[in-house]
Amino acid sequence: MFSHSPSQGDLSFSLLLRALRGITLWQPILVYVLAVFMGMAGLEFFVQWPGGMIGASIGMLILFISFGVGYLGAGGVLLHEARGDSLPGILRSLRFGLRSLPRLIGLLIIESLLLFGIFVVELLGFMACKIPGIGAILFVPLFPVAMLINAVVFVLAIIVFNLSGPALWHGESVSNSLRHTIGIARNKPGSILLMMLLLGVLSTGLAVIIAVILYTGYSMALSAAAPALASELSRSADMFWQMMDAITGNPFMLDHATHSSVTANTALYNVGLSMGMGVATALVFIIPNIVFLLGMAHIYIEALELVAPEDV
Repeated sequence: MFSHSPSQGDLSFSLLLRALRGITLWQPILVYVLAVFMGMAGLEFFVQWPGGMIGASIGMLILFISFGVGYLGAGGVLLHEARGDSLPGILRSLRFGLRSLPRLIGLLIIESLLLFGIFVVELLGFMACKIPGIGAILFVPLFPVAMLINAVVFVLAIIVFNLSGPALWHGESVSNSLRHTIGIARNKPGSILLMMLLLGVLSTGLAVIIAVILYTGYSMALSAAAPALASELSRSADMFWQMMDAITGNPFMLDHATHSSVTANTALYNVGLSMGMGVATALVFIIPNIVFLLGMAHIYIEALELVAPEDV
């Protein structure tokens, strides 16, 4: 079914190099960009709504949903890439992300409840340490044991939470996703955590390089535009800060913004500046994230082949 050959007995370090292929894959990048763009458009629309914090809260909810849809939609494309299958279309990927979002939320809630359950058990154990006479004696072994258990649970939680998305990209149900991610975390914690850390370092380094390139391009474009459009860009900057203070409820700036006349041209100049910064920031986040997610797709497939080959 898959075009790659799994490593025997452990994960292959070659998947780090395969993850870098994510830079060249425009489909998942476009899926993520479209989803985030729609979320940012929704945020901008509801922030402008009368109603203050209610509109801003609705806009933030839409933005978070868009990130979830982008994460799942792009991840579905990346899992097809990791399998060696033909890649799905953009609209199909966005629909997949929207359909899978309730499962992702449900899976994260269940995993959070499991962690909370462990915390409650530990809390009950420490409450027993208040029993007169034997409480202090119980605390002596209980605290270091709880410390070690929490360290193990922390590592397993990192693995399980990060593999939740790839499990859903694979088309798993919530119960199968939970079973597989816990099984992988229990059987291969060391090698998977190492791979995740290396992927994180790789993605962070890539993000720094992309940020330097894009923000240098933004600065150069702004420097070229400033001599010709100095007054227009200055008014656009004033408008931007007025909007920010209006959103945060600064009464002085609210009054000032109400009485200041903002022309349509000034608004358009501000939109252009904001779009340039928004595109640069989105790409700095999305491209390294695509590399990380492609690596996670390879990790999930290889780990599942090692732990539960019958379910691949």
